[in-house]
Amino acid sequence: MVESSKLCSFIKAVFRALFDSRIYKFLYSIVAFFADSFAASKTRKVLTGGFAYIEDYADTSAFYTALSRVWNAVIGFFVKVTEGVGKGADTSFFNKLFVKTARGTFSERYVHIVSLVSVFIFIIPHDFWSNTFGTLFAAVLFILYVMALSSCKEETRPGKNIKYIWLCTIVFAFSLLVSTFLSYDVMDSIRVLLFFITSYMLCFVIYASVKDIGGLNIITGFMYGALMLTSLLALLQRVMGVEADASLTDLALNEDMPGRVFSTMGNPNNFAEFLVLFMPFALVFALNQKDKSKRTGLLFGMLVPLAAILLTYSRSGWIALAIAAVVFVAMYDKRLIPVFVLLIIVAIPFIPENILNRILTIGNLEDTSSSYRVDIWTGCLKMLKDYWFTGVGLGTGGFAEIYPGYAVGESGVAPHSHMHFMEMLIELGALGFISYICMTFTLIKRSLLGAAKGVPKEIRNVAIASASSMTGIVLIGCFEYCWFYPRVMFAFFICAGVGMAAAKMSRKYISE
Repeated sequence: MVESSKLCSFIKAVFRALFDSRIYKFLYSIVAFFADSFAASKTRKVLTGGFAYIEDYADTSAFYTALSRVWNAVIGFFVKVTEGVGKGADTSFFNKLFVKTARGTFSERYVHIVSLVSVFIFIIPHDFWSNTFGTLFAAVLFILYVMALSSCKEETRPGKNIKYIWLCTIVFAFSLLVSTFLSYDVMDSIRVLLFFITSYMLCFVIYASVKDIGGLNIITGFMYGALMLTSLLALLQRVMGVEADASLTDLALNEDMPGRVFSTMGNPNNFAEFLVLFMPFALVFALNQKDKSKRTGLLFGMLVPLAAILLTYSRSGWIALAIAAVVFVAMYDKRLIPVFVLLIIVAIPFIPENILNRILTIGNLEDTSSSYRVDIWTGCLKMLKDYWFTGVGLGTGGFAEIYPGYAVGESGVAPHSHMHFMEMLIELGALGFISYICMTFTLIKRSLLGAAKGVPKEIRNVAIASASSMTGIVLIGCFEYCWFYPRVMFAFFICAGVGMAAAKMSRKYISE
């Protein structure tokens, strides 16, 4: 404890000296100028607007009324079945075992169990992973949700009012169904549709279950744990050695670069995408701790995933994390932006040469991965002239069937478009593309609103994490198709569920 207090005192002294320095004051004056300009700009009004939700009109909407009746009938049936079984289960051996092992009742541990099931998806090593596990986890979450509705106390019972489901997510789900039936490869579209069903289940169960600050701390705590476990495995891979893969790296331009770590994800780019999504939420879990020594320890722990993402050598991941960090710092406290800039400047001389060389290849068309992407994008643009409205169908099966006729250069065989936005337009057509854009940017916008000053710190921090996480993955989407690997899709929708929960909580503290 003494060493910890000395460390905290030293850090405070360093920051105090930094805040009093002329360099900081100069940098802060620049930040303040742009911040004030943004505050008075039309761009800010578009991004933050008012806090009115279109779902506020759900009570008088015929669409939401019909949807509510269907949902209540379906969920009501399962709740009655559970209540019937539960009457004999309260005194069962399994219930007694649960109370002893979980050190609490199901009602008290419900959010813990939901969080554990949600993040356990990412702990399973790639060699042991099967995409059917995702469907299994979704089924388990649905069962837990129904059990909670039938047995939990009112204050801990998850929500079931359909009007709180965002309209943009419903429209996007509808576009998925339409593109499945219009697909050039229906069977593959049905396979991918199951991944989206899993993703929606993860998102909505978390959204319905996390109702207060305690729930936010629980889910972000489990996200921190999953991030640490996977990152430590990545560092272990580096120590043990990872063979360089020519299919992932242009070895001619990156001769001194070692093999890229991938942890449990099987691919370094997928692992980087997971890290970009989860790191902001793990960071706010640390920041939300009231105990100073615990908060300091958890913050230092964030160096582990930071090292892991460097060792993925994912250029898009690095850029995305940098942008996500800028968004996070700017929303958390704009006074820290000059500190952030100074830290980056100070860190430059300490960047390993192979990482610096990797950074310098960004935008270099002599790099085969960059030139390959340009060829694919060129072919996809030709393809969109014929299929922009209807798309070729959900999943990559339809893409694989249609794309070769439009291929350019050496991209005759490509699994996807290597750009998330382009893939949405190619697969889902105009409706799916627009609904995806609305869903993603609505989440970012409502997270920005949820980060208002009047909101409690814990909720505000999670809203900041949501905005930075989504901003980061949107940027990666400019260079990668992020949902090609289903577990990244699951991670996206888990983060969306947490962000939606924080946005909902923040509304009561903000005037219309």
